[in-house]
Amino acid sequence: MHKSIILILLFHLLLMGQDCPPADTIQVSPPQDLWGIPNKNNWNGLEVMTWNVQEFPTSSNTVNYVSEIISDILPDIIAFQEISDIPDYENFASMNPAYNFIHTNYGSEVNPDLGMAVRSDCVEIVNYTTLFSSEGWAFAYRYPLKAELQWGCGEAAITIQLINIHMKAFDEGFNQRLVASQVLADYIQNNISENIIVAGDFNDEIDDPENDNSLWPLVEDQNSYFTTTPIAGDNYYNSFPWGMYAS
Repeated sequence: MHKSIILILLFHLLLMGQDCPPADTIQVSPPQDLWGIPNKNNWNGLEVMTWNVQEFPTSSNTVNYVSEIISDILPDIIAFQEISDIPDYENFASMNPAYNFIHTNYGSEVNPDLGMAVRSDCVEIVNYTTLFSSEGWAFAYRYPLKAELQWGCGEAAITIQLINIHMKAFDEGFNQRLVASQVLADYIQNNISENIIVAGDFNDEIDDPENDNSLWPLVEDQNSYFTTTPIAGDNYYNSFPWGMYAS
């Protein structure tokens, strides 16, 4: 199952300083202008977007298409899933100097990589790594990419952990997603004092009943909240709108 763009977080903070927007803001110049997608950038808060870019790049136009969409929306942080070609991803990064890019390197043709991009004028990548090296089966050997990030604008600032995931798809992946959800829930509990955002492709619905919900350990976790909760169950907002796996 492939997901499309989901804006997952708009976290408003009090803006107290005078240097916001930052003086070193880099203009984002798209290679084309085909669509009028609403801009979501807000200097008073942090915007995080997750995007399964489906075997990136799927065509010779993919890099330009993705670059334009990013330049329209202008989120602070983007979590990418399904990077199939690292050199093309690095070329894409070079075309977008307003962002700093990182990625995993699984070295597998079967498991596409994860990536992340952050606006260089307001987000600093402190460090990054992959998680849960002993839980390869649960995460379909797409080990989550975790980055410690510092966002700031003026005197407003926050430090977060951003965990990018791509869970196993389809019905046969139910038990893998269930175990992965428990691993994530335990991690959140063990790091309860941290600001943790889990973004990515969960490959399941959050509003299924407990017995049919592979994400249940996260859904029932009082320390976690899905920002898509208000639109759960409304087919209008499906990010993958086709076929029996529409969700």
